[in-house]
Amino acid sequence: MTMNTLPPVAKSFFAFCKKCDADRYHVVLAHTSATAAKIKCEICGSQKSYSLPKSQTRAGKPLTGVAAKKREESVKSRKSSHRNEYDMLMSNETVPMVTYNMKSKFNKNTKLQHPKFGMGFIKDAMNDKIEVVFEDEVRSLIHNRV
Repeated sequence: MTMNTLPPVAKSFFAFCKKCDADRYHVVLAHTSATAAKIKCEICGSQKSYSLPKSQTRAGKPLTGVAAKKREESVKSRKSSHRNEYDMLMSNETVPMVTYNMKSKFNKNTKLQHPKFGMGFIKDAMNDKIEVVFEDEVRSLIHNRV
C-alpha cells in the first residue's frame, strides 16, 4: 500500500491503535470517501475512522489556473481596501502615540507603536482586548493585564 491510496476492503494494514496504544494490524471494513476508511483493530476489535495523511490529500495541492487568479484578486482587493483605511487613520497628526505593552491600558483612537507589527491605530478598545489596524492587517491584542 502506498501512502497516497487506501488499502482495498478486507485487507489488513499496519496502523496505530489508540485503544491498544501500539501499532497493530487493522482490517479495512469500508471506504467512506476517497481519502477515508472505516477500520477495525485485529487485536482489540475497536473500530475507528482512518484518513490518509493531510500532505497526501488533494487539499494540500496549491491552486492553479482560474482558482489561483480569483484568490489573488481577492487578497489584493482586501489589502488595498485595508491599506486605504490604514493611511486615512495614520494621516491624523493630532492623535497621541504610545508604545505597546500588554500591561498598559489603551484608549480608542490612539496611535500604537508595536515592537513586531510596527505602527498601528487603535480602532476599538474593550476591557482586556484592543483591535488595532496595522499596515498589513487588523489584529486583536491584549492589554490591561496586571
